[in-house]
Amino acid sequence: MEIASLATGSGNESHFVRFYDQDEIMLEEVADFLDIPLRAGGASIIIATVDHISILRRHLAGLGTHAEASPWFTGELLVFEAEDMLARFMQDDWPDEERFNDTVGKVVRQACQGNRTVHAFGEMVAILCSQGLHDAAIRLEQLWNGLHEHLKFSLFCAYPWKVFSSVELVTRFQQVCREHGHVYCHPQSSRTVKPQELHLRAAELEQQNRALQGELSHANEAIQTLRYREQELADFVNNAAEGLHRVGSDGTILWANKAELAMLGYRWEDYVGHHIAEFHVDQPLIEGMLARIQAGAVFYDQPAQLRCQDGSVKHVLIHSNGCFVDGKLRYTRCSTRDATDRLRLEEAYREREELLTELTRMNQAKDEFLAMLSHELRNPLAPISAAAESLQAMAADPVRVKEIAAVVARQAGHLTALLDDLLDVARVTRGLIKLSEDQLDLRDVVSAAIEQVTPMTRTMAHDVAVRLPGEAAYVRGDVERLVQVVTNIVTNAAKYTPAGGRLDVELSVDGAQAELKVADNGIGMAPELVDKVFQLFVQGERSSNRSQGGLGVGLALVRSLVRAHGGTVHAESAGPGRGSTFIVHLPLLPQAEVQHAAAVALAQPAPPRPLRIMIVDDNVDAAQMLAILLEMAGHQVQLAHTGGDALRAAEATPPDVFLLDIGLPDMDGRELAAHLRTVPALAQAHVIAISGYGQAHDRQQAMAAGFDHHLVKPVRIEELTALLEQGRPPAKP
Repeated sequence: MEIASLATGSGNESHFVRFYDQDEIMLEEVADFLDIPLRAGGASIIIATVDHISILRRHLAGLGTHAEASPWFTGELLVFEAEDMLARFMQDDWPDEERFNDTVGKVVRQACQGNRTVHAFGEMVAILCSQGLHDAAIRLEQLWNGLHEHLKFSLFCAYPWKVFSSVELVTRFQQVCREHGHVYCHPQSSRTVKPQELHLRAAELEQQNRALQGELSHANEAIQTLRYREQELADFVNNAAEGLHRVGSDGTILWANKAELAMLGYRWEDYVGHHIAEFHVDQPLIEGMLARIQAGAVFYDQPAQLRCQDGSVKHVLIHSNGCFVDGKLRYTRCSTRDATDRLRLEEAYREREELLTELTRMNQAKDEFLAMLSHELRNPLAPISAAAESLQAMAADPVRVKEIAAVVARQAGHLTALLDDLLDVARVTRGLIKLSEDQLDLRDVVSAAIEQVTPMTRTMAHDVAVRLPGEAAYVRGDVERLVQVVTNIVTNAAKYTPAGGRLDVELSVDGAQAELKVADNGIGMAPELVDKVFQLFVQGERSSNRSQGGLGVGLALVRSLVRAHGGTVHAESAGPGRGSTFIVHLPLLPQAEVQHAAAVALAQPAPPRPLRIMIVDDNVDAAQMLAILLEMAGHQVQLAHTGGDALRAAEATPPDVFLLDIGLPDMDGRELAAHLRTVPALAQAHVIAISGYGQAHDRQQAMAAGFDHHLVKPVRIEELTALLEQGRPPAKP
C-alpha cells in the first residue's frame, strides 16, 4: 500500500515509518502527504530540521501557483523546528510525558478541532537516534501512540538508514518498527509490478538474506573473539600495577588507567581531557619533553614532579615514546612510576652521610666549647677562692680587703657576663627578648660602649680612635642591647689584637642608614672563618698565651640583636695577620619621625632614698652578702630564712620592699608572696622575686603570683638599685 493511498484511506489515525537513504526522495513523499489535508481545508503539522522545513516549503509552494502568491491551500500549515520542540519536553535525555502532552499534544489537539483531517510529519525521533538516544526515541514513538488513542491524525515518521547501520542496533530497529502500523523502506513506484517479478525479487532477497546470515554468523564469532581480546587488553592496561596514560599530539591527556589516577588522587574527569602540563611542577621540563617526543625522542626513567589532587607533589619516573602515523605524531605512550620511596631512600642515605659529618663537627665543637667553658669558669673561680682565703687572713687591713673585694667583684662580674651572654643568645635566637623601641642617637650608644671597654683597652695598651659624625644618627631601638652590640664588637677586636695594637671605631651616616665600622690590626681571619664567625661557639684559633677568653657567643649575639633591629652585620679580613673589620648597618629614622625631644639618656640613676628591706633566702651567705651591699647603700635590712619567719617579722615591722627567693624550705616563694598580699599593712610594699630561673614562663608565673618584678641570680646591683628607686616610700608632708 502506497503512502498516499494509506493517508487518504478510511483510517485517519495511521502511524507509519519511512526508512530512507536520500533526503530528496523522502521529502517529496512527505510533501505529497502534507498536501492532502491542506487542499481539503484540514491541517498539516511539520516538526523537522531547519533544512528540511525549507525544502518542504519549496515543495508545497510548487504545488500551487507561484511562490510570491498568497497560499493556494485552504487548510492550516503548522511548522515547528524539531530541536526547539525537543528542548521543551526532554528532561535529562528522556521525554517527559507531561511536558510532551503540554507541548506536542497541545498542537495536535488544536489541529484536530472541528473534526478536520490532520497529517503530521516528525523528525524528532530521528534526531534522538542520531544522538545515540535510541531508547528515548522508542519512548517518544510510544507517546505519539498515546495521542492516537484519543485523537484522529496520521503521523509520518522518517529515519535515515544510517542511524541503524550496525548489527548491535538490530533490536532497536525492530522495536521502532513494532511501534508503527506500517513500515516503508523503498521509494514508492508508479509503475505496475508483475507477480512473477515479485516472486523473483523475493527469491533474490531470500538468497541474499541467507548469505548475509551466514556471513553475519562468522562475523559475530569474530566480533566475540575480538571483544574478548579487547576485554583482556583493557583489563591488563586498566588494572596494571604501574601508572599508564596516553597523551595527544597537542599535550591533552587522552586516557589514563586506574593506577595512574590512584597514584595522583584524581578522578577520570579531573585528569583525562586536561593538558599534561597542568600537572607538572616543572613546566619547562614537560614542554621540553613534548617537543623532543615530537622529534622522535624516547625517554627512560625521566625524573619529574607531578602535582596531586590534594596539592602535594609526588616524585615520579616517566617512560615515554610516540606513536607516529605517516610521519606525524598521533599520540604519546607514557608510563609513570612512583619514585617517592626511592627518592626518600636516596635522601636518607645522603642525610645520613651529612648527619655523620655534622655529628663529627658538632662533637668537635662541643668538646672545644666544654673545654673553653671549663677554662673560662676556672679562671675567675681561682682568684675568687684565693680572695676569700685572703680576706680571712687580712680582715684587719682595710686597704688590702678593699683590693681583694675588687678582685672578687671583677671576677664575679666576669662569670655573670659569661652566663648572661649564653642566656641572651638563646633568648634572642628564640625571639624571647622584647626590645624597647626608643628614639636613640647612635653617637650616644657608641660613646657609652667605648666607656665600658676602656678599662680593657687601657690594660692591653691599645690605641683606640673613635670618629663620630657631626649630625645626629637617630634610630629606633633598645639602648641597652645596642650598647651591648657595640661593646661585644669592640671587645672582640681588642681580644684578637696583640697588646699595643690599634682599634678604629667609626660611625657614619649614608642616606637612610647608619654604618658602624670597627677595624683592628690584629691577627685577622682566614676566608673560611670570615664566613662563619657569627655562628655560635665559633672562635679564632685559641692560643695558650691569650689573656682574654670567651665562649664564642659574643658575635652570635651581635648578629641576632642587629637583625632584631632590622639591620645587618658582616665581617671582612684580608687574611691571617692582616687585621679584621666588622661593619654594622642600621636603618635611620626618617626625618619626619624624629622627635625633637631629648633621646633616651644614658646617665646613671640617682642613689635611692633609704628603704626598709626584708631579704628572704635560705642561702645564708647569699642573703648576708646582699644585705651588706644594701646597708652600705644606706638601707635598713632584715633577714629571714623561711617563709614563716618572714611573715612574723613583716607583721611586727612592715618593710617597704621584699626580696624573696623562690625556693624556700617551708613554702614556695610564690606562695609567700600571695600571703604577703593579703596583709593590709603591706599593701604598698614592693615584692621582688630573686630566682636562679629566668625563662619567660618563670617571669610569667612570678607576675601571676603577685610579684612586682622578677630578677635573675646573680643580681646586678645597678638593676636592683633602679627597682628600689621605684619602691621608695612617699615623702612625708
